[in-house]
Amino acid sequence: MKTKKSAAPAALKTTDKKSTSKAPIVAVSAPKAAASESKPAATAPVAVASAPKPAVVAPVAVASTPKPVVIAPIAVASTPKPVTSAPKPTPESVTTIDVKIDVGFGNVVFLRGQGAGLTWEQGVPLSCVDGGTWRWSQTLASPITFKVLLNDQVWSAGNDFVAAPGQKVEVSPSFA
Repeated sequence: MKTKKSAAPAALKTTDKKSTSKAPIVAVSAPKAAASESKPAATAPVAVASAPKPAVVAPVAVASTPKPVVIAPIAVASTPKPVTSAPKPTPESVTTIDVKIDVGFGNVVFLRGQGAGLTWEQGVPLSCVDGGTWRWSQTLASPITFKVLLNDQVWSAGNDFVAAPGQKVEVSPSFA
């Protein structure tokens, strides 16, 4: 006959095993069952408990002062304007004096006066437009007073003439 062994629970065994994560692993073995026959004892699955994982510390963001935004000026292309020495006269500011007289071949009509470069001492020659018209044109800032002369020697008869800025004056002088 066979003798029976007592069914006293076996002591729990703890085994420390080291893992690659350096946390202790505890292995627990189950109590052995009583053998009624000569069957080998069944072993219970081994439960493996792991140590809690260490808390992962996230990198701390350090607040920095934001860099100022620099806005560059926009270059605008422009066409350079030509430099002029004197402004162009407008039709309203140009004064024209037309002297209507036929003085014959070889004679010239002159102006003497006051203002716009005219003097009473020496005359300014007029341009011959055609056989019976002589012309003087200039930009004026103020009125002028003038008289017509033949060859800058013979004065026209009558009073002095006046021309305002921008005015077109036509005179027909007579010589005594």
